[in-house]
Amino acid sequence: MAQVKLNNLPPEKVKLIKELSEVLKPAVQEIENKKIKTTKNNYGMYLALMSNRGSESKGVAEIIGLALIHAGANYNGVKSAWHIMGIQK
Repeated sequence: MAQVKLNNLPPEKVKLIKELSEVLKPAVQEIENKKIKTTKNNYGMYLALMSNRGSESKGVAEIIGLALIHAGANYNGVKSAWHIMGIQK
C-alpha cells in the first residue's frame, strides 16, 4: 500500500482524510479484491467514487482520493482517476 504524505496539509484536513479513510476502507477492500480487468489499477471504480461525491469540487475529489489511498487503494488507480478529472498530482 502506498503511503499518503499528509505532512503538508492542515491538521483539520489530515483528521478528515483519516476519518474518511476508515469509512471507505470496506469499499477499497472490495474494489482491490475484484481486480477489474477492464480498468488498469481499478481506476474506473475509484473514478466513480470520486466523481459521484466530488463532481462539484475538485478539492472534494482530491480529499476523497487521498482518503482512498490512505485506506489502501491502488495509488496508480487513484492517480489515473484524478488525471481524468483534471486533477494533477
